[in-house]
Amino acid sequence: MKKNIATACVVILLGVGGGFLYLQMNQPTETEDAATAGLCTKHQIAEAQCPWCNKALVQEMGPCPEHGVPEALCSRCNAALIPGFKAESDWCAGHKVPESQCVPCGQGSGACK
Repeated sequence: MKKNIATACVVILLGVGGGFLYLQMNQPTETEDAATAGLCTKHQIAEAQCPWCNKALVQEMGPCPEHGVPEALCSRCNAALIPGFKAESDWCAGHKVPESQCVPCGQGSGACK
């Protein structure tokens, strides 16, 4: 009987210790907090690189030579922009480009599905 009680106590202590370690390991670190501090939460991109929040980027970066749209808004060169276009309700799911840039659907004519 004493052996069972001792075993139960050890198991409980190991469980409590394991739970404590799990919680400690899953706490956000200062580095993670700093990394998310500069995140544009609406567009899911770094604020410094967000062309919707930082309109000057469009002029600064100029046109995308490959795709004929502003480089700051080229989701084909920068896939990180896709959540931002979706947040702005500017996404053509059929052609996988922003609706405002979708040539087959009329570049923002509202015909994109």
